[in-house]
Amino acid sequence: MKARTRTLALAAALAALLAAVVAGALLYVERPDEAARARHDRETRALPFQPGEVAALFIAPRGAPGIRLVRDGDGWFLPPPGGRVSTIAVEGLLERLSGMRVRSATPAGPGGLASRGLDPPTARLTLTLRDGTELSLDLGDENPFDRTRFGRRDGEILAVEGVPDAALDPAPERLLAPPGGG
Repeated sequence: MKARTRTLALAAALAALLAAVVAGALLYVERPDEAARARHDRETRALPFQPGEVAALFIAPRGAPGIRLVRDGDGWFLPPPGGRVSTIAVEGLLERLSGMRVRSATPAGPGGLASRGLDPPTARLTLTLRDGTELSLDLGDENPFDRTRFGRRDGEILAVEGVPDAALDPAPERLLAPPGGG
């Protein structure tokens, strides 16, 4: 074997070894990291759902009548006597609700609910998914320190960021479909 052939064979072997190391790093380091990021994303959501999974949404603000929105095929409507609502407005609201994140969570202790506006809550969100699962979140006062909003879910007090105003004050006139559809 000539020296030149040995050099080329050694270079090819080193290139193959480098490719194997890079492939191993991608398979055994990056993929678990992506899975951990996805799991963290699911765990930090205030309401773990995808907007397309929602069949009905109920928003019950304190001291005002609640609003129930129901999916009807590709659109949304307020049950009688409400009528059709803007699909774009409801889908936008669902997108914002799915983007709410939990910054911190603590167990609900005695007396901690009233001081955070959770006894009674400022508003209660209830989502019914297509598979019949119900997700609920009580919303309380805004935390003046970091502008998060206190929430309660499954016996925990949460600091929730990204709460849309429509979750606290759902004005039906903002949701109504424009004349002629929409």
